[in-house]
Amino acid sequence: MKTEVLPEGVLAQRQEGVYSISPRVALGRITPDQLNIINSVVQEFGLPGVRVTAGQRLKLQGVPAQRLDEILRRLGPVGQFCKYYVQACSGTSACRLAMQDALAMGAKLEEFLNTFSLPAKIKAGVSGCSMCCSESFVRDIGLVGKKHGWSVVFGGNAGKRVRVGDELAANLDDEEALRVIGAALGFYVREAKMRERTARFVERVGVEAIRESVG
Repeated sequence: MKTEVLPEGVLAQRQEGVYSISPRVALGRITPDQLNIINSVVQEFGLPGVRVTAGQRLKLQGVPAQRLDEILRRLGPVGQFCKYYVQACSGTSACRLAMQDALAMGAKLEEFLNTFSLPAKIKAGVSGCSMCCSESFVRDIGLVGKKHGWSVVFGGNAGKRVRVGDELAANLDDEEALRVIGAALGFYVREAKMRERTARFVERVGVEAIRESVG
């Protein structure tokens, strides 16, 4: 049986011939224009509605196979697939507890991650303080805002084999944090097995090897 190749960001639902689409919602933010596009698509094509996922994303469910291409065209850039997922809290833009600007750093991190081709999917969490609302310690890459800068966490996972990530460095400014992340990912690209998530990679090679790679 031939495996169906779907556009990136489109998933088959349990019901045959029905799909879901996750519109582009960078860092959990969505503009009025984007909302209008999504709303018009839902109404025009009679979709059941929009679901807010646990990861700050929207999901259009109940998309029939025969309308999939048309709906993707109507969504336009809003329907584009995000290569590497970055979750960020509101940070200093709205939260009184925040120590760092999580949204601005999240945008930098997403742009930075898009320069890599990695052996497996990764998730990143950027939290403006140690309350870790973006679950930074159970993400492949985590940033935690502290009074004197960012702590970089690597190798976390919240799946069925939960792993708390390891702190690689602390008290870093934005550029220093990206340098550490880039060095860790470079080592990961060179040494990881295909489809090996960072949590399993760190368990295999040891966190000290990761720390040595970032200098």
